[in-house]
Amino acid sequence: MARFRNWPLRVCRADCPPGRALALRGLQIVHFHHRDLAEVFLTRRVVHRLSATLAASGRVDLCPDGDWVQVHLDVDGDLFLLESLVSLAIQANDDPVVRPLHRTSPDCPHACSSAARRAQRPRRPALVLHGARPAS
Repeated sequence: MARFRNWPLRVCRADCPPGRALALRGLQIVHFHHRDLAEVFLTRRVVHRLSATLAASGRVDLCPDGDWVQVHLDVDGDLFLLESLVSLAIQANDDPVVRPLHRTSPDCPHACSSAARRAQRPRRPALVLHGARPAS
């Protein structure tokens, strides 16, 4: 977070907890859900254009048909990569032609994977008390 102190971004709580976010004029473009992972809202157009380069880095996970990428933060070089991607995110989301289309950012990978985990979780059977009468 300290690296982005002088950037045109505001620190806030991530829309999909836990974690913090960086927002550009109210639009969250970076999420920090985990200590060693950041998610950056680049837009589909930018992700598609850079997908081969990002995938080749070995430090970035692409989300299928998504606007977000996940950046692994293990070494100092990863922080420089994150800064570059955040700069791209600012450019992609600050375009006056595109900006009105993005009032809120689509769900980030953390939110999508949390929802998928909840959907896959087996449902518990209803609690049955032996000898109890059914409610009428």
